[in-house]
Amino acid sequence: MSDQSPTRIQPNIVLVVMDDLGYGDLGCTGNTILRTPRIDSIAADGITLRHMYAASAICTPSRAALLTGRYPQRVGLPRVLSPRDGTGLSSWEHTLPEMLRDAGYRTAMFGKWHLGCRPEHYPTRHGFDEYAGLLYSNDMHPVELFEGEEISTTDVDQATLTGAYTDQAIDFIERHVDQPFFVYLAHTMPHIPLHVEEQFRGRSAGGRYGDVVESLDHHIGRLLGRLDDLGLADDTLVMVTSDNGPWFEGSTGGLRGTKLHTYEGGIRVPFVARWPGRIPAGAASDEPVCLFDLLPTLAALAGGTVPRDRPIDGVDVSEVLAGRSIPGPRPLFFFHWWTLNAVRSGPWKLHLDRFPRDPNRAHGMELPQLFNLEIDPAETYDLKDGHPDVLEHLTGLAKDFADEIAAQRPAAEARAAGRATA
Repeated sequence: MSDQSPTRIQPNIVLVVMDDLGYGDLGCTGNTILRTPRIDSIAADGITLRHMYAASAICTPSRAALLTGRYPQRVGLPRVLSPRDGTGLSSWEHTLPEMLRDAGYRTAMFGKWHLGCRPEHYPTRHGFDEYAGLLYSNDMHPVELFEGEEISTTDVDQATLTGAYTDQAIDFIERHVDQPFFVYLAHTMPHIPLHVEEQFRGRSAGGRYGDVVESLDHHIGRLLGRLDDLGLADDTLVMVTSDNGPWFEGSTGGLRGTKLHTYEGGIRVPFVARWPGRIPAGAASDEPVCLFDLLPTLAALAGGTVPRDRPIDGVDVSEVLAGRSIPGPRPLFFFHWWTLNAVRSGPWKLHLDRFPRDPNRAHGMELPQLFNLEIDPAETYDLKDGHPDVLEHLTGLAKDFADEIAAQRPAAEARAAGRATA
């Protein structure tokens, strides 16, 4: 992806992250009930990454990893934060918007933050020039809408949020057509409680959840249309994904588990991207990648600098976005809070621990479990007895990484709690 346009060196970047959207909730990932033509058009005009992972099966750690390029355990944010928490994203972390702003971008975020509620945790303190949205999930109280660093309303009509966030994103883009911009559009939906505008109620064959997803698709279409109108489509990398798997409704596309679980259904997320002339149309990739790869990838594409004074777990996957592959497998690790649950390397995935526990099985009886995701993406058939070498190798990788994280835990927790800055 080095053949940049002669008139625009740095791409504009629009990153849309839905809350709890399932891997199988889009037409382009196989759904035949919900209608998502505008998101599907991104896949048709660009690429679908069929093995994109969130770094966690829950929202706070997933978002911490996305914005820092690091496992959330290194950031000290391995669990979901509540409005009563005093912990949050440390000023020591160097975030994706900070990296892009240093590279000359204007940056804005609209939607769900969920990385802390104190002023030092606000999005505007971590690289965003502008912010509007909810600091927490929409099922956490009080539900307060922020503009910048001030509460703009405590009487939030959640049915209007999807449209309002989109309006604000479009307005930001219109004001920055002559300079590179980064828009992080973190939609509140389809997290429960579900809310949707009147015009979409009862329209979907998928019930209220389907109404919400089809509303999201409509508003993403509005944003795409405005990029076209402004002549920015060819200069803009658009990505659409989710923070983790679906919760009480939604489709995993046949994958096992849901939100909270480190089975594939909880951590594999839909991901489509479009950048005309740079990303081949209609492409698909089965390379295992993670949302924390976006920081080094966007650094490479935008001319940004990745911090060298700390572990960065993400890698540059711009070759994957271009429809090519990256050399050799690298392991990906999946935690519940501080406990390493699973590791994937190449086609193999090993489960060593699990939360929540499956009440239908005896405690710990089924672990460890080894699956070949190439032939068994639903993680149905345990192959550990036939592949002791793979079991030994992945167990060793997991132990070494768990030990590394355990050694870093005190410092990470201190930074997130504001007790340390380095």
